[in-house]
Amino acid sequence: MMKAGLGTMASLLAFDLREAFDSPLWVAYFWLFFAFQFAVYGSLMSRLVVSMDHYLFYYGTGLIVLLSFNVASWAGRRFVESAHEGRLRYLLSLPLGRNELFFEQVVLGVAVNLSRVMPPLVFVLWASHLLTAGALLYSVLVLSLTAVGIIGLMVSLSVIAFRSFDMYSAIVAAASALLIRFSTLYYPVSSMTPAYGDVASANPLSYGADLFRAVIGLDVSPLLDPRVALAVMLALCVGTVFMGTFFMSRMVEGVKSS
Repeated sequence: MMKAGLGTMASLLAFDLREAFDSPLWVAYFWLFFAFQFAVYGSLMSRLVVSMDHYLFYYGTGLIVLLSFNVASWAGRRFVESAHEGRLRYLLSLPLGRNELFFEQVVLGVAVNLSRVMPPLVFVLWASHLLTAGALLYSVLVLSLTAVGIIGLMVSLSVIAFRSFDMYSAIVAAASALLIRFSTLYYPVSSMTPAYGDVASANPLSYGADLFRAVIGLDVSPLLDPRVALAVMLALCVGTVFMGTFFMSRMVEGVKSS
């Protein structure tokens, strides 16, 4: 039974990956988005933020984490869309356990995420003279941890969509805006007001961004403590994966097509 479930999971994953990479233009859009933001906004902001050395590369690392966040959010929305398009009913009828379906969504999101962020990641590491095998490997691990945590959160929130899709959209939009704006993606905690800095220090996305910067050896100070950041990211992954499997096994059902 387990072998049959894993085989179905592998087949479903292969199908979803083909579908995800069916549009090369959509992949190129992410790279162009990064290039435009980095070249235009990054250059302008680096002229304004003169208190920090290498701010351009600080900004570039924040953009990479933002790309990872956007792809992970897409993975969660895709699961909700599957329910409202009637696809989830079919998936639930397959010889596939609920937990296996959840982990298939996570693996899909991580794979798509890496395809989107690898070229920008290699470019930033090369441009900042930090491109080493170790920096690349640790960067991939941190970005994958970030993606897993966000995918688990978004799939968990999908339970709301089975009640009200409008409420789900509003909550996800608000949560995304708060996580992105109140974080260290663009500015370090040291340059923020105390109130803003306190909120950013409680934001898991801040720890993911600063852990990413720490593992590549970007010389910016001060970053959030890498040891605390690693603990926060691991807790986020474990917590959201647990929530995702819990809700998937007990509350997720097919819904009528809208």
